[in-house]
Amino acid sequence: MEVSEAHAFLVLAEELHFGRAAERLQMGQPPLSRLIQRLERSLEAQLFKRTSRQVELTVAGKTLIEPARDLVAASQRAVEAVKSTMTGQIGTVSLGFAGASSNAEVAALARELAIQAPRLRFEVQSSQFADDSLKKVLDQSLDFAIGLWEFLPSELDALHLGHDEALVALPKNHPLAKHDSIQMAKLAHDPWINLPGGYNSALQNRFRQLTLNAGFVPRRQQTVPDSWTVMLLVGLGMGASLTLASVASAVPADDVKFLTVEDPSNKPMPLRLVWRRDALNPVLQTVIDTATDLFG
Repeated sequence: MEVSEAHAFLVLAEELHFGRAAERLQMGQPPLSRLIQRLERSLEAQLFKRTSRQVELTVAGKTLIEPARDLVAASQRAVEAVKSTMTGQIGTVSLGFAGASSNAEVAALARELAIQAPRLRFEVQSSQFADDSLKKVLDQSLDFAIGLWEFLPSELDALHLGHDEALVALPKNHPLAKHDSIQMAKLAHDPWINLPGGYNSALQNRFRQLTLNAGFVPRRQQTVPDSWTVMLLVGLGMGASLTLASVASAVPADDVKFLTVEDPSNKPMPLRLVWRRDALNPVLQTVIDTATDLFG
């Protein structure tokens, strides 16, 4: 049974009158009669009793009502699904982010997408460091990434989400922790705890720039996998770290003091959402439009 046959059958089953049913279906009465006869032949069952005065459903006809409704509904859902996909309302998108430094932006975007496109599946992968997430967007293992980058490859497009500031994290019992700001040169002899960083990691590049400006090479550097571990080790007095204002507000660190850096080159760093400019489709465009409206 075809969808058009199921639809015509259901209209006739409601009207029990060929003239009224044909009018609702915007077709002539003879074509409707032929359609019903063809359906009955294909099912090898009489669906309607016809007399000169009335039309009635047979037992077989009554049995067919629910399957016919299911078929028409399934067809409508299929059409809606295709339309929703073409308008970016159905699909799956993936986003990588570093974790604590962009938790707030990821959460805000996920909440807004749940409102604007509730049938869109939004998959997020945390602990994606800047360099790694950029590579994954380039090789299309991720659709989007949020992070801080010194520069972007020409294959990528970006949306500015906000700014982040580099701060120095010191143990609270450090002699210099009583201040609110610090000159990097005063930490020339301190051990440092850092996150992994590639050539395009904004935070690690900023660390190299600030230590170079201060005229020293960091003496001992320990690399740890995430910001939570950095703050734990700093709080235990294992060293200092260059971190971000977003991390300071997101990661519990009662034993850590955060200080601004007294260096005019320590400008706020742009936080950006990036994607491949050649990979656009309606689903990705929905995310971009939502992020644009949300973050301006």
